[in-house]
Amino acid sequence: MNDGALTLVPVPEVFMTVSQEIRLLSDGVNDLQELIGNLVVAGAFGGSHSLYELQSLDRISQSLDAISDYLGGASKLSSPAWKIDVTEASRCVKLAEVSDRLNGIKREGASQDSAGDFDDFELTA
Repeated sequence: MNDGALTLVPVPEVFMTVSQEIRLLSDGVNDLQELIGNLVVAGAFGGSHSLYELQSLDRISQSLDAISDYLGGASKLSSPAWKIDVTEASRCVKLAEVSDRLNGIKREGASQDSAGDFDDFELTA
């Protein structure tokens, strides 16, 4: 276990937390879609095959939204008496910021828009 300390959370709350995390991913994909759309308009991508492949972003976004909606629905059908040790469940999550959000941990100075353990690379011209 996790050094004897259990962090038991009702399943409906866990489902809603995961649903919100998936919604963040969907929002990120939508932002990426908008950026790529601007690049397409600017002529950075050529050919219909590239445009067809870009539609996969839309499918990913729709799928993430659907999974988020499913978890929200499952949350409403779950018993609050059912509990999950979220600390133990999140031990395999490699991104600290995601793990913290799944555990309900709020850190000082943490950004919701941050990519977690991702380091920005300096852009060179």
